[in-house]
Amino acid sequence: MEGRMVNVLAPWNHLSQENVVVGFVDTLLRGTGQVMFQNNPITGLLFLIGIFYNSYQFGIAAVIGLLASTLTAMLLGADRNLIRAGLFGFNGVLVGIALAFFLRLDWSPSLIVYIILGGVFSAVVFAALANFFSTWDTPALTAPFVLTAWLLLFAALLSTHLLIGNLINPALLKPNAAILTVLRPSPLNTIGGGATVVNLLQAFFRGVGEVFFQNNLVTGIIFLIAILVNSRISALFAALGSIVGMLTALLLLGADGNAVYNGLYGFNAVLCGIAVGGVFYVINWKSGIYAVLCMIVGTVVFASLSTLLSPLGMPALTAPFVLATWLFLLSKAAFHVLQPVPLAEVAAPEQILRAQHEKERAVAGPELAT
Repeated sequence: MEGRMVNVLAPWNHLSQENVVVGFVDTLLRGTGQVMFQNNPITGLLFLIGIFYNSYQFGIAAVIGLLASTLTAMLLGADRNLIRAGLFGFNGVLVGIALAFFLRLDWSPSLIVYIILGGVFSAVVFAALANFFSTWDTPALTAPFVLTAWLLLFAALLSTHLLIGNLINPALLKPNAAILTVLRPSPLNTIGGGATVVNLLQAFFRGVGEVFFQNNLVTGIIFLIAILVNSRISALFAALGSIVGMLTALLLLGADGNAVYNGLYGFNAVLCGIAVGGVFYVINWKSGIYAVLCMIVGTVVFASLSTLLSPLGMPALTAPFVLATWLFLLSKAAFHVLQPVPLAEVAAPEQILRAQHEKERAVAGPELAT
């Protein structure tokens, strides 16, 4: 599959190097793909198609945020290779969707300017965090998105021009309150509830879709196919992440069945799985188990942060993924059975694995000769 993909992309890659407009479109598509660590324009295009399928308004917000963050990096003279790889764009995509998702979507001039501001700010925050974490050769991940979205949503609470949506609802939790653990689409829908095949599939695919705030079965399927286009290993760990997140929520935590059904316990585990399962560590059975552990921790951290933020009414976003993955990456120096991938060499897991095998053969060659 990888070889065929290289052949398919070869004419496009050549054209993107020769034509400024095509190159810019390529950068935007890669920026969208990088939300799930996929540096592939076809994957990015499919992600956008999945978003627009669920909601054209979220799709527009994603594009506005993407344009704002990418153009900011270009105008400020950021590293061209980082821009071309889409690393200044993916946080802007998420900020755009998040602001459209949690604020009243009335498309007022204030909201549009706010989304643009969010995209611009996310590029600055990405540069700051990337520089800070470069000391430990650790990625910023989606932390720029989380910090930007939180700050702008908090500010909107005191705004008369930006209206907060119903999902921002400050309230103290009641520890002894009953939790409906039955898997079902909504708290009031008692028909067809339970761990049925249909409900499990809904939770599984929605867990993938919720990475982009898309609570839609078909969109989740499109996203999984989009990842598969670039990397079978990443697609496997994305699927495994959604399953592990769902099962951890149901079996370990006994979490709210409505939240599990709608993929809210899956999307952080999806990102944890892709990141640790082959992108920032060379994939083998040991790093695979390590990735599963990160998925479980990310799911528990989601429940923890959701509880912590509930009095403020703020969403956890992808902060559980960021915190769990940072911990699992910053510990790399202590665990010698794991093979961390330097940031400069991060690529598709298959490429990383092939490069690792070539290094091992190069080392073994002289030894065999002697």
